[in-house]
Amino acid sequence: MNNKICLASFVSLLGMSALVMASPVEESSIKWREANEQVSQFPRGHADILKWEQANTPKNSKEPEAKGLPLLSAEAVVRQAWLAHPDLASPLRQFGSGNVQLIASGRWIELDPAVSLRIEDSDEVLDVARDARQAWLVAVAAKQGLQHQQDALEATEAAAELAKRMAKVGNWSRLQQAQEQSALIEAQQQWRRVQNEANQSRVALLKVLNLWTRNKPQAIALPERLPDLPSDMMTPEALQARLDFVVPRLPRKEQIETRANAQLAYDVYRAAYQQARSYRDDVLKLRQFIYDESVLRYNGMLMNVWELLAETKARSLAVDSAIQALRDFWLAEADLQFVLQGGAPDSFVSLSGGSADAAAPGGH
Repeated sequence: MNNKICLASFVSLLGMSALVMASPVEESSIKWREANEQVSQFPRGHADILKWEQANTPKNSKEPEAKGLPLLSAEAVVRQAWLAHPDLASPLRQFGSGNVQLIASGRWIELDPAVSLRIEDSDEVLDVARDARQAWLVAVAAKQGLQHQQDALEATEAAAELAKRMAKVGNWSRLQQAQEQSALIEAQQQWRRVQNEANQSRVALLKVLNLWTRNKPQAIALPERLPDLPSDMMTPEALQARLDFVVPRLPRKEQIETRANAQLAYDVYRAAYQQARSYRDDVLKLRQFIYDESVLRYNGMLMNVWELLAETKARSLAVDSAIQALRDFWLAEADLQFVLQGGAPDSFVSLSGGSADAAAPGGH
């Protein structure tokens, strides 16, 4: 993220000058000198403060992951899930190493469904793989989104703190302060919700992998971010070609159901891809442009600090929504691949509409 602000320091450096500019002239001279001394070391004022913060803020996202079982890819998670089911050792051997690799890496579309039909308990092999993959996707997305939700909370905290200082010296009304305080309470409640969702998603993954011991869960290491969105999605023509290959190899009673489920799964998959791409190519670029322009306007004293903090919050929440959209795509992609092997999910992914929505992966 460009021009990232360390908001606690932002308030400490800019809060005094924000108060002074709104203070009566006769009371402001001493405070103004103090504020000016703090920012005088930055030749271009607030623009340089932003760059200084970016250079001196600890890069939390690059800190080493806590020690634990490395689950840094969906393939690693699937293989770990199979280890938690010793009864699957025999069907996995019958699949052969090549087919096992296709399943573990999520390339089910390359797997001949006729192979699965010949192997007893093959459906359990695929069920476990899909459950593990989707639980991992939800947990990684929740972890990735926490930082951006925290950025949004810090922006709201900074606005509320400045409002408190303004009200204290009599330059803001109690109504204005109450409005900022109300926004802060809502942001704190949202932060608690997303923390709880992240914890629950991690616990759900541990349960799927049977890594919850009697005394405590096993430590696991997750990646910092989800896989990137593919450059292209499966076309309707490719879907139809795959169905024409798969359906004749299935039992007759499954053929009609598979075609119907494939259309449902593909509709969700296509919508999820389009939404994730729109966030990546449109929403995030627009929010970054708006933020960059807001910084320039703030530096030129054409925008106040609350407006800049509001844009900081809006950008953070947009990034979080983009993460959820990407998560939804990968969940839908797993459902589609499952269906194209003759699987029948009980439900499909519900696309999230923003940062407050939770993931809803399909079940069996």
